[in-house]
Amino acid sequence: MRRRTASRSASLCGNEVIALKNFIKGMGIGICIGIPLLLAVLFGLKAAGVFPSLPQNDAAQAETDGKTPEDGADADGDADPDAAATDGSADPDGSGSDDGASDPDGSDAEISKDPEAAAQADPDTILAFAGDVMFSEQYLAAYDQSGVSALADAEMLSRMQEADLFLLNEEFPFSLRGEPMADKQFTFRTDPKYVRIFQELGADIVTVANNHSLDFGRDAFCDTLDALDSAGIARAGGGFDLAEASSPVVRTVNGQTFAVFGATRVSPSYDWYATDSQAGIFQTYDPARLNAAIGEARKTSDHVIVFVHWGIERNETPEEYQRTLAQGYIDAGADLVVGCHPHVLQGFEYYKGAPIIYSLGNYLFGNRTGDTLLLEADYTDGGAPAIRLVPCRRVDGVLSRIGDPSALYEKLTQLSYGVTVNEDGTLSAQ
Repeated sequence: MRRRTASRSASLCGNEVIALKNFIKGMGIGICIGIPLLLAVLFGLKAAGVFPSLPQNDAAQAETDGKTPEDGADADGDADPDAAATDGSADPDGSGSDDGASDPDGSDAEISKDPEAAAQADPDTILAFAGDVMFSEQYLAAYDQSGVSALADAEMLSRMQEADLFLLNEEFPFSLRGEPMADKQFTFRTDPKYVRIFQELGADIVTVANNHSLDFGRDAFCDTLDALDSAGIARAGGGFDLAEASSPVVRTVNGQTFAVFGATRVSPSYDWYATDSQAGIFQTYDPARLNAAIGEARKTSDHVIVFVHWGIERNETPEEYQRTLAQGYIDAGADLVVGCHPHVLQGFEYYKGAPIIYSLGNYLFGNRTGDTLLLEADYTDGGAPAIRLVPCRRVDGVLSRIGDPSALYEKLTQLSYGVTVNEDGTLSAQ
């Protein structure tokens, strides 16, 4: 009886040993298969972003973005002493608590930039300026027969039409009304239908602040304002009241805002000036109002331009008051001053980095010929413009570019104040 029990016990022990061996074997297989599966699941979850990455220490961060926290360098590599206070690039505790975001490679600023948009954000902006314009009967007859090509050749037309803004001095009224001013030697006017010539030339802004705008009276002047308005051409320096006449034309081009004033220092009569209740032109004999308006415009505009009528006819040298006025405009906030009226070209000057063009002379003015300029102001960097001259003259009645302007450039250099006209027509301070 005892032997059978012992034998049974031995049998049971044997079974338990076998079971234990099977259990251990199963566990081994499970571990071999389960651990890789578990690791695969964990890595998948990490890749999916379920588990956050551990923050890098300051030294590793500095190595990844190529700068040390104390450099204070901005995203473009330029020194920026205020960077620690403004963009959180210096973060002593490594918490990035100002915006709760981590930027392990320091590349957020670059990723947010669109290279194509950045390239287009500040392209060249060209403003073209022409001097005195007055259409004689011969001009109009040629235009009626052959169109605008009778006034300017293809290259000059292209430069006027393709400028971002083209500005000129309109030295006549568009009207069929009124009587010529008594005792005035020269009086001009043109049928309003010919405002289309301005449109075909590409004119965007004209100044009407000059000594011929009211040659045929106030009604004719108001007809001029209406004709320009109907043609979609902005006018500076004149209006239906003083507030309008003294306000700048404001245009935004390629992200840059330009405020353009027109004003005159030449007038046959005080009665020509705009008042609170009278249409007329804006005068700058006393520059106080214009200077104040320049200062106000500067607060909201990137660039302020003064297109001014001044000087003595036929004099190639500006009057001292022209230099004083120009410097006052620039002190008030202008970064370009362009002058007309003498009917001849005068020289150039820079004051506080801003160019002064004392006289552009006649551009398309009656039957008068002679050397003239289309002036191109190139705005590229937010500051004062670079100036380029396009020398031209009328040949058989058609405005054409001068082939060899070297003599003209030499003369203009001699007439200027510390300015050289280079071979390519650009200006540089001596």
